[in-house]
Amino acid sequence: MTVAEHAQPVAPPRWGSFALVCLAYLVATTGEQLLSPLYPTASDELGLGVGQAGIVFGLLTASIAVFNLVGGLLLRRVSVSVLVRTAAVVGVIGSVTTATTHSFGQLIVGQVVLGASAGLFFPAGLQAVALLAGPTRKGFAMGIYGVAFSGGLLLAAVLGAIGSSHDWRTAFWISAALGGAAAIGGAGSARTKPVRGSHSKFSIRTVMALPTAVGTVLAVCQYGAIPFLTTFAVVRWGLSATSAATVLIVGRVISIVAKVIGGASADRVGARTSARRTGVVLTVTGLAWVLLPGAPVTYGLAALFAGMVSSLGPVANVLAVEQFGNDGMALGAYRSVQIALGAGASALIGVAGEAFGLRPTLAVATLTPLALLWICREPRPVPVALP
Repeated sequence: MTVAEHAQPVAPPRWGSFALVCLAYLVATTGEQLLSPLYPTASDELGLGVGQAGIVFGLLTASIAVFNLVGGLLLRRVSVSVLVRTAAVVGVIGSVTTATTHSFGQLIVGQVVLGASAGLFFPAGLQAVALLAGPTRKGFAMGIYGVAFSGGLLLAAVLGAIGSSHDWRTAFWISAALGGAAAIGGAGSARTKPVRGSHSKFSIRTVMALPTAVGTVLAVCQYGAIPFLTTFAVVRWGLSATSAATVLIVGRVISIVAKVIGGASADRVGARTSARRTGVVLTVTGLAWVLLPGAPVTYGLAALFAGMVSSLGPVANVLAVEQFGNDGMALGAYRSVQIALGAGASALIGVAGEAFGLRPTLAVATLTPLALLWICREPRPVPVALP
């Protein structure tokens, strides 16, 4: 670092605005994840099956992927604060559309709009974290930001349990109200000029690197396997929809703790080693809850799997911000690639589950985290030529 760089003042973290970004992330995550625990109840009312679940979850995830790119492009033209508010308003529209649905087609529209909300938010939210926390607290802030994601997963599971016991539509009305609050808050003081950049700066080769690879494993599990957990619990274990949603709630609670432990582990042993260890835990617990018969131990392993999956998020996000955090398009593409693969996994699991059964299909899906052993292998040291 040069003397001039040392002399430049470091802006203090703006924790108030950072908290508003975390609130918006929690709300966006709640909206995109809400249908999964409610699907067993909603499908009974609407007359839908497992195959149609795959279509809905797949289109939701595909919508997130597409609008990640749109959000990244918009960051070159509007500020972070404007884009966060816009995403929240779109989320309100998606929640209301889903809450009033009476057909498979309208359900699809509502979920696609909710996916658009989550997609628009992600690149803005990620850029806002680095902007508001400053260079000295970026890792800590990303960990807390990840906890906001887990909070959204937990809230979606809680609303799913409430909706399964009473009226599943009520959960989406609550989601719409939360979206209104997020739209009012926005990103607080994150009103700096947009990072416009030139299109020549964007490079697919840069995006298709370690952060995206780690995030892809996360997306395949988060958007491919976990949405079917509650349906699997009802069909294979004979649990009620409420009990199945409760298993997911426990998993969301675990995810909050797992993010903190995962972040500390990355600081202590390195991100690559932490990701490899997480991959082993996910594979073991994933195969266990899929293959073992329904029992309290099995339910606990399923909750542990659901919780540990999201701990990969902070690792991937910090790597992404460090490599291409100033390029909104790169941030959008980073998320879009992993989500697109998650969408494909969701649709594929739905189709395969209909044809071959959920158990063998999910058993294959839970093997995906083993890829982290290769993806996050330590680079070979470069030999030093002796004179």
